[in-house]
Amino acid sequence: MRTRAVIFDRDLTLTYVAPSDVARLHARLAAMTPGLSLAALQGAWERWPGPWPRTAGDEQAFWERFCLAFSADHGFDSTLAVALAVEMGEQYPTMFSAYPDAPPAVAALRNAGLGLAVLTNFELPGVAQTLAHAGLDPAAFATILNAGMIGYAKPDPRAFHAAADALGLPPALCCFVDDLAENVTAARSIGMQAYQIDRSRPGLAPGGRIGSLLDLIGLLSSPDDGPEPRPFSPEPYDMTA
Repeated sequence: MRTRAVIFDRDLTLTYVAPSDVARLHARLAAMTPGLSLAALQGAWERWPGPWPRTAGDEQAFWERFCLAFSADHGFDSTLAVALAVEMGEQYPTMFSAYPDAPPAVAALRNAGLGLAVLTNFELPGVAQTLAHAGLDPAAFATILNAGMIGYAKPDPRAFHAAADALGLPPALCCFVDDLAENVTAARSIGMQAYQIDRSRPGLAPGGRIGSLLDLIGLLSSPDDGPEPRPFSPEPYDMTA
């Protein structure tokens, strides 16, 4: 069967966050609140009990709830918390950059008639904004999903089924690409063709590993849709991956 769509992970597959952007955010937040550290914010993020926003329109209200709770724990007043929420909401989408191979690969695959999708475990649903800032047109993707929206996180097989369903295709007609081997293995377990992206090792490698998203162009246009994925070996699922 010929592949009809490609489902991409976002972080470390299509996009990355550069150290310079982390430093820029840190400087902006420190100017607002002397002594505020990104490590403290990250710790609060990891301890956040929920709820997470379900739609992009809910994100700003989420940032306000999050920053009010964070500020209460660190002795900041509510006015500063609201200002911090606005800053976080505005700055978060600007921290993403596309890998150089991502825009041309997305364009070529779309021009070849393949449907495209994004499936990310990141908690915030405003993925389209991050793609746009990174230089990837959100309109190129037929569907953009995150774990909070669908209720399942990779490598739970239901996350991959949700992406295939959103594309209107059976899993066997979808190709999945991720930087994490466990997610690639899980996608294969439901019949998807899947590849692990590892840019530190250029070219194709055994086990369905690719060194560039541009490798997909040849793989998905070849008569047999590329090399056969390795056999699936059941592994315990880590919902935090």
